[in-house]
Amino acid sequence: MRRPLAVAGILVAAGALAGCSQVAALAPVGGTRLVEVRFATIDVLEEHAVQVELAPVCRRATDATISCVGTTRDGRRITGISRGSAPDRLTVEVGGDVLHDGPYLPVLDRAAQGTS
Repeated sequence: MRRPLAVAGILVAAGALAGCSQVAALAPVGGTRLVEVRFATIDVLEEHAVQVELAPVCRRATDATISCVGTTRDGRRITGISRGSAPDRLTVEVGGDVLHDGPYLPVLDRAAQGTS
């Protein structure tokens, strides 16, 4: 009798852990500016069907500028920058081509609604 209960407990624990990893991958409804800028950068890349090799990694500078850097599958550099002096704006470039230069909240809104 104890063995079936132990197996059932292991299966429940495994299911819970799998659910946690899926939940952790979801975009937050709200969050810090760094997180919002990162998700908006990724959303811009998706809107433009950019094939990403290394997803952008973002850092905050002492002046509150957030810079994100990644690479495409064909080796082009991805940059996303939201300057501390204009914290509601985002510029996303791929290989020097500007894909987005404007407010980033509408980008997040479009992605949340599934419209791009």
